[in-house]
Amino acid sequence: MKNQCWRSVVVMLTTFGLALSSVAPPVLAQTRSSTRGSETSGRSSPDFAPGDGIRIKAWRDVSIPGPSDVGGLGLNDDFIIDSRGNVTLPIVGDIRVIGHTRRSLARMIEDTLGIRAIRLSCSPLIRVTLFGAVNKPGSYLAEPKESLWGLINEAGGPSNNADIKKIYVERSGQIVVKDLMQAFEQAHSLEQLGVRSGDQIYVPGVSRFNFRIIVDYVTLTTSFILLYFQFRDINRRK
Repeated sequence: MKNQCWRSVVVMLTTFGLALSSVAPPVLAQTRSSTRGSETSGRSSPDFAPGDGIRIKAWRDVSIPGPSDVGGLGLNDDFIIDSRGNVTLPIVGDIRVIGHTRRSLARMIEDTLGIRAIRLSCSPLIRVTLFGAVNKPGSYLAEPKESLWGLINEAGGPSNNADIKKIYVERSGQIVVKDLMQAFEQAHSLEQLGVRSGDQIYVPGVSRFNFRIIVDYVTLTTSFILLYFQFRDINRRK
């Protein structure tokens, strides 16, 4: 009888362990890295920096005679700045962008092209990483004036268990901006939120603890209590 009772205890413990593993809330398996380039962590305003990007828009100045095939130049695109501070552009090749303002860079590219009718604009893109409850977590290049919603939407939107009320921004391992629900609803820009290049935006997930899980826990607890009294009664009869 004693051996049979101990076998019952082992079975109940095994059942309890399996049940806990099946009902435990999921944990996000995202690995968040706080590594930053020293060239980005100290900047307080948008600028061109290694690892960031440039968005170039090209159009034809209709007041000046010249070629009309602007699309054929391949310049209407986003380009990554390499570790040396250079970008590789179609037709133009490698050019150094570090140290330029938006306008001075546009003028330099226009002069290099040598096409009088072509006009360019160059916009800096900051590098931001999205983690957590989004459908496509990862690193993204975004304009500082892009909204937080626009960036999350670019990452495939929030997942079903996303807790929008608890979105926060992390920099060098420290939370620098939090409670972004209002900013999310009012489409505040990344620039307005103080987001810098190299920052990480984390969207937490909500643990789904439903009534069925509560019932399972209560059932297991009740089983242990009954088993305890049964085992105690057996010992008293000896």
